[in-house]
Order: sequence, then structure tokens, then C-alpha cells
Amino acid sequence: MKKTILQGSKIGVVTPSSSVETPEQIRNGLKYLAELGYELKLGKFVFDDKNHFSGTPQQRAEDIMDFFINPDIAAIISTAGGYGSQSVLPYLDYEVIKQNPKPIIGFSDITALQNAVFTCANVSSIAGIMLKFDFENGENSQTKHSFENILSGCFEEIKSGNILNKGVARGVLVGGNFCTFMSLSGTKYFPPLKDKILLFEDVDEKSYRIERMLTQLEQQKDFNEVSGIIFGNFRNCELNHVKDKDINDVLKDFSERHKNIVMIKDFMHGHIKARYCLPIGKTVQLFSDAEQPILKLTE
Repeated sequence: MKKTILQGSKIGVVTPSSSVETPEQIRNGLKYLAELGYELKLGKFVFDDKNHFSGTPQQRAEDIMDFFINPDIAAIISTAGGYGSQSVLPYLDYEVIKQNPKPIIGFSDITALQNAVFTCANVSSIAGIMLKFDFENGENSQTKHSFENILSGCFEEIKSGNILNKGVARGVLVGGNFCTFMSLSGTKYFPPLKDKILLFEDVDEKSYRIERMLTQLEQQKDFNEVSGIIFGNFRNCELNHVKDKDINDVLKDFSERHKNIVMIKDFMHGHIKARYCLPIGKTVQLFSDAEQPILKLTE
């Protein structure tokens, strides 16, 4: 079970990826968290705008580290995704983070930050909401329900998706946005794949690029020791050429090459308004041996 983020706790707000164009874009998200009973503290560089980012990599890392060091902060949430969080990684102090564990909340480009913090400091995060994406143009009750459950330390078993390879898998959940996760490959921030359950989703990628990243993934030295793979939503993943395989054929061919790995697709997570929020860095069980896949938290 995840640690409860109690009402009345303080949550730090950061912009590690693309900048927020106006404070209005996250006003509703901040209001939502305040209505849940949380106190919000904004980082110094949340609303800065320097070449598409809210600050230099060092400045964005400073905001993150300030909140890890601050004992009054219970969690850290990102305003938006986009691009840029990977450039922050060399400027984080992972020993300090390890000594002051707290979840980083977000998804999309925040995948780089969440997986680096898990790999280098063994600190778990929440692949959850983001203040701009989820609230600028209205919110979704399913996503809110899932997010609020995780904040309260509750993780209801999830029935979602369709089976690719049957079986039961147990492992630590890593991943998130596929393109961002694979950009860590070859760096010290890329997690070992042994005994992991991988979570992948993406948006606006051509199907051939997804296929190429899957080839890169299966060529990792410890790929054959992966326990399971959860493919979420691949929104707007279209063909580049009329002869290309579509995303479903790409995933089908990949799963058939790796029958030993439990796999599902169409899990409700990704760049969609209604999704399940998930604990990156926590041990889960994936049941893909019945008509409907089930995901459970085991700790």
C-alpha cells in the first residue's frame, strides 16, 4: 500500500518540462488540490519562460531539490509535460532524495524524472494527474477517483485492457511514456529490466517509431528477464506509410516474439482524460489469465 498523503499536507509545485504559458492554465488544478485539503507551495521557477522551459536545467532542478529537502513537503506535482525533464537529471542529488523520499506526481515527459528517481534513489512516484492537462479544460471523474485513492493510500484492483500473452506476472512497475522512457536507454537513469513490469503509453507517434522503440527495448541486455508489459493508450499513433503496420499489428507481432512475457494492451492509462493513476516503483501483480486482465498492488 502506498503511503498516505494526508489532508493538510503541503504539496510542492514544479515545472520540470515545458513551460506553462500563463498561470491561468493551472488555476483549476491548483484549486482542485486545495479543495482536497492540501496546501500548495509553488517553486521559484514555475512560471518562468526561457526558451520553452521555466528555467535552466539547474534552476528547474533547484526547485525539485528544494522540495525534497523541505520536511514539510509531502509530495511534488508537475504542472505540465511536453519536453525537457531529462535535462534536469544530472543536477539532482539522488542521495538527498533517497534520504527524503516523497512521490513525484505527473506523467508524459515526467516519466524521465520518475524513473531516474526510482533507479538512482529507490523512491517511488505516482503516474497520475498533471495540473495543466487534466484541469485546463475540465476534469474527469474517473481520473480524479483513481488519483484520490492513491493519495489516500488505497489502490483498488484494476480490471482493464485486453490480453496479448496469458499468464500471471509479479514485479516492480516502471515506465510510463514510451518515447521518454526509451530516451533514458544507455544512461545511468534507465532502470534494470529484470523482474519489472513495464508500463508504456504514447501520443502522436507514428506506428513505425513505436515498432523501432520496441526493437530497441528487446535488444536491452536484460529484456528477457522482464516479468510483464502493460501497453496503455497510444493516442494518435498513425501510419507514416500506407504499407506500415498499425499500432495493433505492431503490438501483436511484438507479443508473439516474446510469448514468455505476460502482456496486455488497451489498458486505460496514457494521454487520455479518463485513466488509472499508477504507482511507479512499487511491486504489482498482473493477472492475464482470465477474460479480463487485472492489476493489483502487492505491498
